Amino acid sequence: MTSLRRDPAGAAVRAVVLGVEHPRGVAVVRSLGRCGIPVVGVERDPLARGLRSRYLARTLLVDRDAERTVCALESLGRDGGGVLVPTNDHFLVLVSQHFDRLAKFYSITVPPWSALEPLIDKPACYRLAQAAGLRTPRFLLPKSEAELERAVTTLDFTAQRYILSVRQPKGLPADVQTGRLTRVAGEHADTVRQACRDIAARTGQFPMIAEVVPGHSDRCVGVSMVVSRENVPVVAYCVRRLQLYTYAVDSGFIHPYELGANVYCESVRDDEAVEAATRLVRRAGFYGPITVEFRRDSRDGQLTLIKADPRVVRATSLSTALGQDVPTALYQTFTGGRHHAPAACDEGVAWIWLSLYLETRLAEPSPNLAGPSIRAHPPKRPPPALLRLLEPRRPYAGRGGCGPRGRILVAGWPPSRRSTREPSGLKSRQARRLPKTR
Repeated sequence: MTSLRRDPAGAAVRAVVLGVEHPRGVAVVRSLGRCGIPVVGVERDPLARGLRSRYLARTLLVDRDAERTVCALESLGRDGGGVLVPTNDHFLVLVSQHFDRLAKFYSITVPPWSALEPLIDKPACYRLAQAAGLRTPRFLLPKSEAELERAVTTLDFTAQRYILSVRQPKGLPADVQTGRLTRVAGEHADTVRQACRDIAARTGQFPMIAEVVPGHSDRCVGVSMVVSRENVPVVAYCVRRLQLYTYAVDSGFIHPYELGANVYCESVRDDEAVEAATRLVRRAGFYGPITVEFRRDSRDGQLTLIKADPRVVRATSLSTALGQDVPTALYQTFTGGRHHAPAACDEGVAWIWLSLYLETRLAEPSPNLAGPSIRAHPPKRPPPALLRLLEPRRPYAGRGGCGPRGRILVAGWPPSRRSTREPSGLKSRQARRLPKTR
């Protein structure tokens, strides 16, 4: 039960959620709204799916100009303040960079820019991790043509593959076609050199060149946490990726690998990963919501840092099914309350973004521009539990006799962007007890 925090006048402290265009933002709105917390949704896109949620008490549309957005938030803050929760990179950076101005009116769930920047700047994040004793991929950061030339000559294409990453999410993407902040570097020195020059021409700086950590999706472990202002995790749980929305797969390389975004995962216990993530956030002086992603290197099994996302992530609704509930833990922590989360959560509880999962698993193979050996997944049959979930007229399994393992939380809903009501698919995103799929 979430106890509502109240202002001196006795009104419940509201939550101001910045960005409701994505399932992660919708999950925050729903979780808080179900607890009776007044929620204000702030958005740049008037057609954003979350603006139609019945859990929003109020909405505010802003434009893409940072100064006008901050002024609008200051005006909103004078009319009641609240807890400020950015859910995407745009609002995350904006709030952190204008922390002092906004802190006059809100309790802010992200730290000032001096603490946030080293986590979202990938080279700086890797240096922080190394200082905390974590393993990271080997990386190079050329700052000139001469340094780029020296860096490329050190690359070993016979035993290693590489990715190019822009340093921060506030800039232009590394891959124009996909909009991703990372892209495959290529299999030859000339390809890498030209790709780095192309990115520099668009962004103003050369990308980071990092070694790919080999392994398939099930070697990816994400640690999601809510961290207090004292840098102590209030909530911490782990998920293992089961399927990625892949942008690169190379099964024929000497060290096979998959690269992509999470669309299907399940809860697991990984004390080593939680301990490593805790060391990183303490070293950074970070507080707020964060997911630290690792991959166990298929060559030696060692836990290796991939990245840190210092905000809520797409599988946030899974935390509610696990009894950890990141949104309400965040609200309680930053309004002076206490969040009582279970010491351990069920393993094997799955979350899936249905539309992207099906697109990834059922798509025809397609070549990647980086090289002929890098390709999308061939068609595969969805897991039995998913097929049962999709069958019409068949009731959901698990009314009785099903253990804690084998639940699936569906997050795939592709509503029309012009819908005038909350999509019906939202109501289907509940934890369903189903037989184990693997």
